[in-house]
Amino acid sequence: MAAVPPPPNELPKTASDPFRGVFSTQTQAFIGFGATKRKVKQNVQVYAEEQADGSYLLRSLNKHFIPSGKPRRVTREQLLSEYLPEPDLYMNKVVPMMRRARQYADAGDAHRTEGELMSAEFEYKNALRVDEEHIRATFGLGLTYLDRGELDSARLVCRRIITLEAAFGEEHKHLFNEFGIKMRKHRMYDQALRYYFKAYRLSKTDDHLLYNIARTYFERDNPKLALKFLGMAQAINPAFPEAEALARAIERKALEETALPFSGRFAASDF
Repeated sequence: MAAVPPPPNELPKTASDPFRGVFSTQTQAFIGFGATKRKVKQNVQVYAEEQADGSYLLRSLNKHFIPSGKPRRVTREQLLSEYLPEPDLYMNKVVPMMRRARQYADAGDAHRTEGELMSAEFEYKNALRVDEEHIRATFGLGLTYLDRGELDSARLVCRRIITLEAAFGEEHKHLFNEFGIKMRKHRMYDQALRYYFKAYRLSKTDDHLLYNIARTYFERDNPKLALKFLGMAQAINPAFPEAEALARAIERKALEETALPFSGRFAASDF
């Protein structure tokens, strides 16, 4: 029996190169009311990306042909039976626009590394004009505002990041950590906790995340909650030197605070 050929825009399948492509389908919708109501056909285009389990995540294309919005998971069979491949659209529109957004973000990163913060902001905003959900550009813009001390703008970016579930993925962990640390350094504790707890809802077994929550509570002068989350982190990872150091710091601070009233209670001549 002859092998079934792959879809026209299917890429070579390897462990490091999952299939990506654009597909289209037609949907029916009603417009108008009463006597003017009529049924129309709409052409819907989606970006498909293969996952490790063989399923596919579908995302809509925005007006710049960039994948956006909440993904929908389908099987390979559903994809091939319900959608038609659009290889020309993928190669001529989607790939170039995704490359452009990436180049803007790369330029922003390069400027931020050199301390050229105005130029970094300009490039990150260019990336976000094309792809408003671009994770690296969103983090980069927030970090740029924090580096410039523009905390109100950084708070707006933080709220935006919290709405982007992809921002909490493993591939962005270094940016996630850097952003959280800089918020703490600027004493943006409320924002940092909301940020960390969004990540905690998605992953409850990340010992470093629990440590960051504990550290934030400690710096916010709430040792009770700091110890609670620190204990959770150490339960997951008993050999966690940073957690041990923080526990000692919390204990030392508690001893200092309880010793202060006692130290001033008696004069030296009372003994």
